[in-house]
Amino acid sequence: MKSKKKMKRKRMKKGMLLAELYRLFTVRRLMTGIFLVAIIAVISVSDLISIDSINWPAELKQSICDQLQITLVFDRYKSLYVIAASICTVTTFPSDIKNHVLPYIRQRTDFDSMMNARLFAIAAYIIVIMIGGFLLAGVFLNPFMTIETRGSSLYGIFQPLMSSKAAWIYLVLMSFNLAMSIIPVCYLAAAVAILKPDEYVAVGAGFFVFYLLFYFTGSLPWILSYSSLTSEPGRSSVGEVIYHVVFFTICSLAAAKCVKAVMQKRFLNGMD
Repeated sequence: MKSKKKMKRKRMKKGMLLAELYRLFTVRRLMTGIFLVAIIAVISVSDLISIDSINWPAELKQSICDQLQITLVFDRYKSLYVIAASICTVTTFPSDIKNHVLPYIRQRTDFDSMMNARLFAIAAYIIVIMIGGFLLAGVFLNPFMTIETRGSSLYGIFQPLMSSKAAWIYLVLMSFNLAMSIIPVCYLAAAVAILKPDEYVAVGAGFFVFYLLFYFTGSLPWILSYSSLTSEPGRSSVGEVIYHVVFFTICSLAAAKCVKAVMQKRFLNGMD
């Protein structure tokens, strides 16, 4: 009897997860997210794009990795990436609340399964659109710039990658690190959007949370500074790279608890 209940619970969890993944990973929503990220990335380096540079030799062209890295180091466009991720993910919460979808979901599964599935799907979606968007931007910029970089010594342990086409791997790592940093921001924005179910509030909350984190951690050592940790994936050692992933994972888990607590309170107050 117990094994049957366990099997049923597992099927429900799997079904819930698949439903959330199907919901976010529609072709339209996925392409929207990837193109938004790609457009932001291209705009961030647009002042360096020249039609004449198409015919320049590789050694005279700017490096895609260098220039995108610089825009992240100086925090010029990070908030726009947060907004792009929020538009495609956080807005689902106020939409469901307004359309009274949550009571129907709760009839099919338990609270934890519902929230875990949704939060996992959001994290997976953000990672995919960030990596996909940066790669698409790289493909667009490739005729005008080169993926390789002449200042490869600045990339520490990734130096062997940077003087060849393998630099695309670093572009993936850069975008993955950015995605990991945006996930907890979107989770906290979701908590605000649950309290005040409005799509504009959802997007604005992501922007506001992002700047709060930067403001309050900006003067801290790099190991706790959101600005420093979001700028590059760590380059001095493998341990530093792992630290980035662990740090953002802990932030995401803490933010996920916050979202669950706010949603649980909403349910307890009968505000489905």
